[in-house]
Amino acid sequence: MRNERLQTQLKCADRKAFTLIELLVVVAIIAMLISILLPSLNGARRSARATKCAANLHSVGIAFGTYLAENNATYPPAYVYATGPGGAYDFFRQDPSHPFGYVHWSWFLYNRGSVAPQAFTCPEFPRGGSPRTNPGADPANWEGGQRDQNGQDQAHPGSLEDLQAPRLAYTVNAAVVPRNKFTPELAQAEYGASSRLNRFVQENWVATPQGTILATEQASNWKLWAKAEGGGFLSKNHRSVHPFVHESYGANEYAWETAGYTDDRTGIYYGDPRQPDYGLRPWREIERMEGQIDAPGVVKVNFVGRHHPGGDKLGGTANFLFVDGRVTRTTILETLKKRQWGGAFYSITGRATKIMPERR
Repeated sequence: MRNERLQTQLKCADRKAFTLIELLVVVAIIAMLISILLPSLNGARRSARATKCAANLHSVGIAFGTYLAENNATYPPAYVYATGPGGAYDFFRQDPSHPFGYVHWSWFLYNRGSVAPQAFTCPEFPRGGSPRTNPGADPANWEGGQRDQNGQDQAHPGSLEDLQAPRLAYTVNAAVVPRNKFTPELAQAEYGASSRLNRFVQENWVATPQGTILATEQASNWKLWAKAEGGGFLSKNHRSVHPFVHESYGANEYAWETAGYTDDRTGIYYGDPRQPDYGLRPWREIERMEGQIDAPGVVKVNFVGRHHPGGDKLGGTANFLFVDGRVTRTTILETLKKRQWGGAFYSITGRATKIMPERR
């Protein structure tokens, strides 16, 4: 028995070990396999994140359905100014200085539709979504370089907090979900003389619910949505977006009808007919920009994210929630070509709410 064990040990000792060259070959093969597999793994992760974003957006769609069922088939506003602490609001008596912050469409949904705040996040955002205008007393809800409406640059006890999901990855179509300018005082306080006002939209006003966008993803660069103020940035992610541009007055819908306005200048178009690609800019340009929420000449759908696989020369794809509850992933340019943002600017009063035929 001892002799057999000894012979086995001698045979093992006689075996030839790996040479350095053989070891390097093995390492090179492993490195090559990793380089081949890594793009596929990264692609799978990106697809998984896109799917998670779509699932959360679908949950938002269900919450919208619940809200409509409980509120006479009328869409909520994108936001209103709170009239007091704790979420008091009055749609037709809002203080333009909004000392109590904002009440946001996400609050209307998760307060009444019981959707969790986490449903408004997307894993493509480093922290799930962009911050509120007034993030409140929790430091986790702030971003570096952020200022709230009172000029504060960090959380402290008593910080103003908006009634809004703490992190927001989605925005709504302004043609369906109105902004808060329901009275002349509000419209004029921000945009000067104007006879155009916002109005609440009934579900049955949308002629093609299967072909009209209700919500989509924000750009993950929150400073793009911000205003530069006080050496920092004031987040404006409560704003809704739309693609409509007046051929004479641009993207500001409240300036489309002013004194001296004539009937031969009532054209509202998808994008700016004077610019290529509907006024969309390449994503590599947009993702580096800051403080663009009210910049003149910027078509609002440039603020839609383009984070996901696929895409075109202008960037990647985004998830879009339609009025009928369907979620699909495509490019912004494709939604403009198919005229999927509505056949009218339903949420605004005045002439020329109908969208003109495409002029290219």
